[in-house]
Formats: sequence, C-alpha cells, structure tokens
Amino acid sequence: MIGLLLLVSTPSIVLAYLKLRRRNLGPILDANGWAVNAKAKINVPFGGSLTRVAALPPGSQRDLVDPFAEKKSPWPKIIMLIVLLVAAFLVLNNFGYIYDWTNGRIGNPKPAKPQQVPAIPAAPANSPAKSP
Repeated sequence: MIGLLLLVSTPSIVLAYLKLRRRNLGPILDANGWAVNAKAKINVPFGGSLTRVAALPPGSQRDLVDPFAEKKSPWPKIIMLIVLLVAAFLVLNNFGYIYDWTNGRIGNPKPAKPQQVPAIPAAPANSPAKSP
C-alpha cells in the first residue's frame, strides 16, 4: 500500500521540489500586472523581507478612505424613497387626508362613518309567544 502511494505521489513531489528550488519572483509579478522581463531570483534574506509584517514609517498616518473603491450607486436609496412616498400617499389617500389638504383637487374624500343602527331589543324570555 505504501509502495503504491509512493509510486503515485513521487512525480508530483519531484516537480514541486524543482519549482521551489528555482524561487523566481517573475511569474508572480507578471500575474499581478508588473511587467518584469528579468528573472528576479529570491534568496533567503529577500524572501524574509517580503514576508515581514509591514510597518508605517514614523510620522505617517493611515487613510481609511479608499480612493480606488467602487462608487456606490444611489439608485437603491432613490427607489426605496419613491416606494415609501407612494406607500405614504396611498395610506393618506385612503383616510382622505390628501383630499382635505388639496381642497378636493386630488385624492378621495374621507370615508363616511357607518351609521349606527340601533339594536332591536330582544323579546323577553318569559313573555307569551304570539300564536296565529
């Protein structure tokens, strides 16, 4: 089982070793948009300097605003504002406020209050029933 594992993985191990030994920075810089025609070899001190945590120079300060960030579109806020205004208009129109505020030029009049019909008193339970 171990022999089969070594047989399958040995070629990839050898290729990885050979690529790591070259330690060429050129393809990485090309992939990031830097035009580098020469092979930039990486030795141990140069590789260590690339992997250090960066520190700000003395007297400098961080700018938290990204000047290259994509600008946000104003359309979602505009659409939400329009939807809220239309909803408010419809609600106020249903209660007749738009009609009152525009002196009857726009909107629906206030809904009439339903007339309260007096309740018919029920017949007392112990009264004699009328017979035909």
